[in-house]
Amino acid sequence: MIWLLDTSALIKCSKLNKTDIFKKNYTYTTILSLIEYPIAAQYKDLTIFFPSPLSFTNSLDYALKLRNQGTPIPIIDILNGAIAVEKKANLVTDDAHFKVLNSIEPSLNVITTADYLIEIQKV
Repeated sequence: MIWLLDTSALIKCSKLNKTDIFKKNYTYTTILSLIEYPIAAQYKDLTIFFPSPLSFTNSLDYALKLRNQGTPIPIIDILNGAIAVEKKANLVTDDAHFKVLNSIEPSLNVITTADYLIEIQKV
């Protein structure tokens, strides 16, 4: 099992100031979230995913579907969701935008930061 933390989760976790909340080979984020919250670059056990061509292709598809149903969301959220789907990662977030994205991409598995903090202790 792997977890991909979006920006909201990174911020919440960094405020806890604990060292055991990120585990190498289990805890990831994206370069997009690091750009939004560069403080997270200091965490050594946090691995970074970069968007692939497939991530961009899927993001465009998601953006079109969301716009057509009248529920567009920020592109960084769309890309982070596409990366999570591509990597088969649990997306850790407290951002409501991902519920909207999940409505058009049911394979996106979204969990809260609170749930992640419980699950990562089991690893």
